[in-house]
Amino acid sequence: MQRIVSVFVLAIVAALFAVASPPQAHAGAVITGQLIDYTTDDPVPSTTVRLHVNDGGTPGVVVDTEVTDATGHFTLSPTTDGNYWVEVVRNSRVQGGYVADYPGTDPSFVQFEFFADATLVASGTNLGRTLDAPSFVSGVVVNAATGNRLNGIEVSLREPDALGTSVGNDTTDSNGFFRIPVFGEEWGMRIFGRSRGFENGWVGCARGVVPTWGQACSHGPGRIGKIRLDRL
Repeated sequence: MQRIVSVFVLAIVAALFAVASPPQAHAGAVITGQLIDYTTDDPVPSTTVRLHVNDGGTPGVVVDTEVTDATGHFTLSPTTDGNYWVEVVRNSRVQGGYVADYPGTDPSFVQFEFFADATLVASGTNLGRTLDAPSFVSGVVVNAATGNRLNGIEVSLREPDALGTSVGNDTTDSNGFFRIPVFGEEWGMRIFGRSRGFENGWVGCARGVVPTWGQACSHGPGRIGKIRLDRL
């Protein structure tokens, strides 16, 4: 008899607890995607992706954070069904920004200028291939005649509409290599080789050096390859 009473009491307590406890929020359907370097078409691993609530048309608090796996894939878990902002955090490999997703199209894009192009992403969306720009411009400067790598050559990036202003520069190392952090889409590239017995000029479309900007081409982020410099 005592056991029956104990079981009955426990059942009453459990029922009261269920009534007093607030209902759990319904989690939204996950948002998935694969982060891709658009200049190489390679997946981007080990990159932080954040999910923000929508706060009056701008990103609010972060409700989930994920790091892309070895194949660039990520899965974000909304707290409820609705629309969210998806942020890729800048690192040494990609520029990062907020995702622009246009339903029915593939791929989606990471926009470094949020207010220009980013869009809300609905819970349950598969973003698919999500393209991001590299966060650097890199290359190697070589002697055009011999192919030997040149150290001590200054490389400067300039905005195409403000060529007198440098937005980043580096000096080639012992292997002729340079790497300049960037934030944007395209630049003019100025080379200063005179102090090392080589020409000054602008990098042209075929990666040679030309004397004027009018003969040159603008260059985007990523690996630019070999730049050939003529001796004076």
